[in-house]
Amino acid sequence: MLAKAVIKRDGRTVPFDSGKISKAMEKAFVAIEGYRLATSDLHQLTDAVAARLPERPSVEEIQDQVEAVLMEAGHHDVAKGYILYRQERTAARHRKERLHQLVSQIVRETGRENANVSQSPSAKLLQMAEAVGREFMERELTDPAVREAIEDGLLYPHDYAWGPIGTTTCVFIPLGKLLASGFNPGHGWVRSPRRIRTAAQLSMIILQSNQNDQHGGQAFGWYDRDLAPYVRLEYEWQVARIKADLEAVGIGADEIQAERIEKLAWERTRAETYQAMEGVVFNANTMHSRAGAQVPFVSINLGTDTSREGRLITESLLLAYEKGLGHGEQPIFPNLIFKVKQGVNFEPGDPNYDLLQLSLRVTAKRLFPNYVFQDASFNAGFPGDVPTMGCRTRVSWNIHKPDGEQTCEGRGNLSFTTLNLVGLALKARKELQVDGFSALAAKYEIELPEGTDLPQVRSYFCVLNQYADLAIQQLHQRFQYQCSFKKSDFPFLLNGVWMDSAKLEKESTLEEVWRHGTLSIGFIGLAETLVALIGKHHGESAVADALGVEIVRFLRVKADEAAKQYQLNYSLLATPAEGLTGKLVSKDRALWGEIPGVTDKEWYTNSFHVPVEYRCSAFHKIRVEGKYHAYCNAGHISYVELDEAPENNPEALMDLLRFMLDQDMGYVAFNFPVDRCRNCGQVGLIESSCPSCGSSDISRVRRITGYLAELSNFNEAKKAEALHRFSHVLVR
Repeated sequence: MLAKAVIKRDGRTVPFDSGKISKAMEKAFVAIEGYRLATSDLHQLTDAVAARLPERPSVEEIQDQVEAVLMEAGHHDVAKGYILYRQERTAARHRKERLHQLVSQIVRETGRENANVSQSPSAKLLQMAEAVGREFMERELTDPAVREAIEDGLLYPHDYAWGPIGTTTCVFIPLGKLLASGFNPGHGWVRSPRRIRTAAQLSMIILQSNQNDQHGGQAFGWYDRDLAPYVRLEYEWQVARIKADLEAVGIGADEIQAERIEKLAWERTRAETYQAMEGVVFNANTMHSRAGAQVPFVSINLGTDTSREGRLITESLLLAYEKGLGHGEQPIFPNLIFKVKQGVNFEPGDPNYDLLQLSLRVTAKRLFPNYVFQDASFNAGFPGDVPTMGCRTRVSWNIHKPDGEQTCEGRGNLSFTTLNLVGLALKARKELQVDGFSALAAKYEIELPEGTDLPQVRSYFCVLNQYADLAIQQLHQRFQYQCSFKKSDFPFLLNGVWMDSAKLEKESTLEEVWRHGTLSIGFIGLAETLVALIGKHHGESAVADALGVEIVRFLRVKADEAAKQYQLNYSLLATPAEGLTGKLVSKDRALWGEIPGVTDKEWYTNSFHVPVEYRCSAFHKIRVEGKYHAYCNAGHISYVELDEAPENNPEALMDLLRFMLDQDMGYVAFNFPVDRCRNCGQVGLIESSCPSCGSSDISRVRRITGYLAELSNFNEAKKAEALHRFSHVLVR
């Protein structure tokens, strides 16, 4: 039958043209054999193809017959080449179709991968760029085995869309150094400030400038210490100003008691410092300078500077944050983090104990500050403070510096990749790979708790080992790619912000500086993993808890092993999953079905956390989760959920802090609803409508993976998780 029309892939019908078949085969012969087939032979092959076609063949049917005719005519190499070319074209077409679908979806409505990304044009353009970036990274710059693990939902490299441009995640900015020496944000040198308001404003400009060179958060680790010199300069300026004013009206400064001048100067300094810190809070919530019209993800650590000036910075920033925005709204940024340290602020009589109490008062109203314990066992021996990012990321020991030069400043995370512990458990249950367990257990000293020496548990460690190695490999490949860039690609970050970057030559590759950062293996869903393996999670079973510790300990050993092998700062991260938490459970449910306690809800529990819906006391949750912090040296956090703001009971928060430190936690926070009526300003827990004015226009701020956002901005999975959070009873 002679074909009359062809059905295209998009459904259109066009007239049949045998010349196109001839041309395609001619190109195949030239490409594979290096010569043009005789016209008569080409026509003969074309006629053979046409004779096999129905009246209205599809493009795929025509290509099938071309392959068959070439094979039957003995042109095997040409047929194979044609098949490979066809497969490549099909893959390219699928990529194009997938990108088209992604972009079309973004145009209609911005997704909720990140709760602080709006639906503005800039936000949509960012998501389009990220769709292209992730596609390019996965298809062109990713090992096939890694790509398969990503597609199967077992491995998830974070911020992969930024991979092609080689950005790093985050950094603890050396603010004191930059303010003292001046800096160049790109259009000219900024000299060292002389007053506190200027210093505070410049600190925010530094954040903006550096945010453009990284895809993650920005942090100041010692904000009180670094701004203290400018409080001192402010005070000196105020003293000089008072004396000048007195002399202007004919009163000699020596006629006024010096302490009266100093007292007035300090009062004015306090007022200026408060205004400066209020500006920091407002700037942090209004500088839409991060990609996608976001504000920078700002974290500020403070609380350990005991100088008069440093204490004033801490006090003023806490008070400004407590006051809120213009109409009393909850500030979303900065993430305030109070560094708790024995002998400095933890006990009555400590010089900054009053500031810790003020901090708890602010937390009881505003959710922030969070608290990072400097006296946790895993910080022992470190020569300085160990701050943290608001989301939980931390750095500490650097294998490339001697003990006396250890610092967190100028360092941060390079990239992190999360293992789907749940998906791996479901895979292990199905495959039961147990043959290599004995050797693995001997090598890594795996000790299965009593009652857990089961085939699926043995299989799990074998599968986990395989994919941990794959994550380590992927992180190293990404590191090598990041190192291929030049100093000029990151003009602010690598001009004095990142450790040793000032030593770089213009055309240097970046291995000598990036090696100071961390490469982190993350994990999600320990609770659901334990249910999949032995039927209970670690919050409800001591046996499950012991197995959970063994799993996380094993991952930490793998990270330490990689650090020695590659001489890089590999570390283990309790992943802060936002968009990921719903993605993975959807994939696993589609593959394995709905499994009670595992895939039967819309989210996986973050990292090592006890499930948010599990009913237990705050102290039980702290006991269970505390033991995991020491293993997660790339970052960790634990929360206590309260049913409402504890504004009248900050003492309860102090009791919880003490118990958290007793359980060797590193970084902690308290969660409760922060609701506010946009119509009348009523605050407190508001169920459906405002009890004062009846309005249903309610702002509902909740915590999501360490930072704050409007509940309405959460993705569906995190929204479901937030609505199922159980408030913990405050009894031991």
